[in-house]
Amino acid sequence: MVSIEDIPAEVRWEIAAKAASATPLAYDMVFREALGDKYDEIERPIYVEAGKEMKSLATALGLPTDNARDLDDAQNVLTTILYGPEFEFGNVEGTGDRAVGKATGCAVLNRALEMGLDPKICLEACQTFCKSTIENLNPKYTTRSIRNMCAGDPYCEMVIELRG
Repeated sequence: MVSIEDIPAEVRWEIAAKAASATPLAYDMVFREALGDKYDEIERPIYVEAGKEMKSLATALGLPTDNARDLDDAQNVLTTILYGPEFEFGNVEGTGDRAVGKATGCAVLNRALEMGLDPKICLEACQTFCKSTIENLNPKYTTRSIRNMCAGDPYCEMVIELRG
């Protein structure tokens, strides 16, 4: 008899990550057709709540979230845990109060392309999730997107900084 333990952990993670990154797109395909322009408005609170949950994960893992650089690192680790190793990150710059994070690989974008979807459908959810994650990890900080692969940019870039 085959057991889950017979499947290497790395393979299980890859399978789970692909399912996790495809699921929101499947919901989008079905519900956007029925709800039209209201879909993004209805979906937004889901990603706000998902960002709140990232705080619990960061705490459980003991991830530092004291400054902008810590927040960028924590978000990268948490996103990779949830969506898998297709995410690729690199820091553009970072100081205590401000960090510019860069992503060059995205599992959700990859799933959208595989499913034949317009990647722009990912933008609102991604930005909402990232903003909620940062603001819940450390309420003194916020984030904004500068570049987005889903909008055709060669990479994603976001600024994490102290709230004004």
